[in-house]
Amino acid sequence: MLIPKFNLANRVTLVRLLLAMVCFAFLLLIQEDFYVSSWRNTAAWLAEFFFIAATASDALDGYIARRDNTVTAFGRIADPFVDKVIVCSCLVFLASIPDTTEYLHPWMVVVVLFREFLVNGIRGYMESQGIDFGAEMAGKIKMVVQSLAIGWLIGVIATQPSPPAWIHYSSHVLVWTTVILTLYSGGLYVVKASQHLGAKDI
Repeated sequence: MLIPKFNLANRVTLVRLLLAMVCFAFLLLIQEDFYVSSWRNTAAWLAEFFFIAATASDALDGYIARRDNTVTAFGRIADPFVDKVIVCSCLVFLASIPDTTEYLHPWMVVVVLFREFLVNGIRGYMESQGIDFGAEMAGKIKMVVQSLAIGWLIGVIATQPSPPAWIHYSSHVLVWTTVILTLYSGGLYVVKASQHLGAKDI
């Protein structure tokens, strides 16, 4: 069996996925709470570290691919895939951890998942028709705000049992901003697609 040779940019993408998996492992430990509770904050800080490492390196693989002129079909698929795995998986975990369910409700996660499935489906169809359908600026801003909200909520867990009051209010603001931007950016993609194909074709 042939093993594909990954260029540097694609290797960075795979490393980002591994970092995300480690973050998920710590979130799972927090969720299950099957270890000494005094280690819970430590696990949250470690989850925070690996989440930041995975998200902060998001632009690195794209930069390397453009710098080295090594943009590949694998990279075009894998990079946004890893982004969505990181965001959606973290949101699912956080929506089931008692410390953060006050801010992040399951229906909010459903909204994010629905938007991602919808946009991916539209993008796949448009590009199959030979129409360039790259990310909009609103989508990039949405990704940044989502990442900030997730990192913030993991920090809420890490500062238990008594996070400052301003963290409480800012958590609500970040989560609701994420939901609004998610809906707004998804709507922009639908409008953009309809302008190309007409509403009857979507």
